[in-house]
Amino acid sequence: MMSEVQATSSETLSGRLQPAWGETVCRLIEGAVGAVNFLVLIALTLVVFVGVIARYLFNSGFPWTEEFAIWAFTWLIFLGAATGIRQKRHVHVDLLVDHLPATARPAVDFLRDSLVALTLLLFTFSGYELADRIGGVSTTLQWPNALRYGVVPAAGCIGLLFLLLGETTMAGLLRRAGSVVLAGAMYLVVQDQALSPFQDVSPSLLMTLVFFLTMLMGVPIAFCMMLGVFVTTWSADLLPAPAILQNMIAGSTKFILLAIPFFLTSGYLLNLGRLSERLIDFAESLFGHFRGGLAQVVVVNSVLIGGISGSSGADAASTTKVAVPEMIKRGYSPAFSCAITAVSSILPNIIPPAIAMLVYASVSNVSISRLFAAGIIPGLLVAMALMFVVYILAVRRGYEGGKKRAPVSVVWSSFLQAAPTLAIAVLILGCIRLGITTATEAGVMALVWAFILGKFVYRAYGWRSFYRAIIDCATDSALIGFLIATSVPFAWILIAEGVPQELIGWARETAQGQFGLLLIMNLTLFVAGMFLDLTPAMLIAAPLFLPLMTQAGIDPIQLGLIMIINLQLGGVTPPVGILVFISAQIAKVPPYAVFREVGVFVAAVLVVLAAVCAFPFLTIGIWDFFG
Repeated sequence: MMSEVQATSSETLSGRLQPAWGETVCRLIEGAVGAVNFLVLIALTLVVFVGVIARYLFNSGFPWTEEFAIWAFTWLIFLGAATGIRQKRHVHVDLLVDHLPATARPAVDFLRDSLVALTLLLFTFSGYELADRIGGVSTTLQWPNALRYGVVPAAGCIGLLFLLLGETTMAGLLRRAGSVVLAGAMYLVVQDQALSPFQDVSPSLLMTLVFFLTMLMGVPIAFCMMLGVFVTTWSADLLPAPAILQNMIAGSTKFILLAIPFFLTSGYLLNLGRLSERLIDFAESLFGHFRGGLAQVVVVNSVLIGGISGSSGADAASTTKVAVPEMIKRGYSPAFSCAITAVSSILPNIIPPAIAMLVYASVSNVSISRLFAAGIIPGLLVAMALMFVVYILAVRRGYEGGKKRAPVSVVWSSFLQAAPTLAIAVLILGCIRLGITTATEAGVMALVWAFILGKFVYRAYGWRSFYRAIIDCATDSALIGFLIATSVPFAWILIAEGVPQELIGWARETAQGQFGLLLIMNLTLFVAGMFLDLTPAMLIAAPLFLPLMTQAGIDPIQLGLIMIINLQLGGVTPPVGILVFISAQIAKVPPYAVFREVGVFVAAVLVVLAAVCAFPFLTIGIWDFFG
């Protein structure tokens, strides 16, 4: 008996920690941070919504609402970034790491964790220095400015705890502890410029090399950008570490970017309240009689979803759950069903309001109203192209032959069921186009309307489900905001070093006119999109190509739609193809089979992309036509 106890004890010490206190601590912290994020997002929503009501109904706004919203978004971004470490939700590329031999993986994982820990130490120590240096109080809230910046070191500490205690084995805990120690040593070394071997190396070149090397190791993209910028402090004095963090916060908390959590939450509530199912029923009453009827409905549903939520990932997940099982029952192949669902999910980032448009507007300073208007025709053209391909394949493969058109009474009934949801799209686009509200204000009104419909009108969910959905949405919003934040100093270094100007000079010598420039840019973006998610790719590429293409006479609005459509294709092309993986994982279909089916749809979208490049009126014409 004694030997059994000793054996068990030995196994426990070498395997799981005797009490799993590390996991318990992580869960408690995660729950507490989740609760704070929930409260921050709710407060952010209520404050902006009350400000809109006060201004437009009572002609008397509150002067502090915008400042509070910006502060709240700052807290949300950094606390959500820490939570993303715990939940492993940061965008990263595992392409190279997945092909390493098993013997090399532990060393790469150790170095990756050390680099992530190095970034978190930067947040902790340089963030504390920034919060300590920033004095005074805010303009309208009259709160200490240190309160806003204090979230940065707090997030760094929380992230380090999640990284350190995220392992449940003694060996894993020791390995993580070693990675944090190594990160501490690297942090101390980088503080001394005299030890730098890169003093004669261009900061932008060093930053770019660090970015790509760390990305290939599986370090999250946002952390890759931060590491690249941080290493430049070792070789030059362009931006000291506290200034990097201040630059991040200032660039990522513009009022227009607050529309991201609002539109994203609208999409979450749309699915939670089963409002998307009403849209599918309405779309089927209109297009279900076409050849390949349900596949056509999937495309139309993405158009309708795109006018409300602007989130491709949410569309891919919700439509796969609802439509793909029914498509398989009706005789469509599982791979085809997932393929059309995944490809259709690019539409919410092309048809306004789109998260991608908000990201592009934040880095290009173009009118979000004009950008929203510019997406309407290209989005509809993409939808028509996909529906045409569906028809051809349905005829060739014998998928779901044409059936009798739905009676007018059925169409009318389904329209009435979907009308309250469709009103969200009308509310958003109408208010923005007529200049009644900003995109952020329209987003918060859409969120409140979606909440009222799902919770009180249709009573589709309880408060517990609502709480979990808001926490998930807060994290997703924070991770997008965090990517934008880390891209700001990254772009600043490139601009300070004159990289865009050098790119312009090289392109002028290499390319022949607008056609050559567009060809080079589209090829570059297409390759980048195959490896990077749309948001980081956009944040890196836009500052580089925008000066070049505008000097060549291409309207920034047209350029934005070209970049969005091109980079969105990365979501359905290997090796990353996140939309394909979302759909394939939910439907339990091999991703490689879905990728094979996607090819012909990608070709159709490329035809539309070529038209958008060739004919500027497809993007800027609708705004000019309506004045």
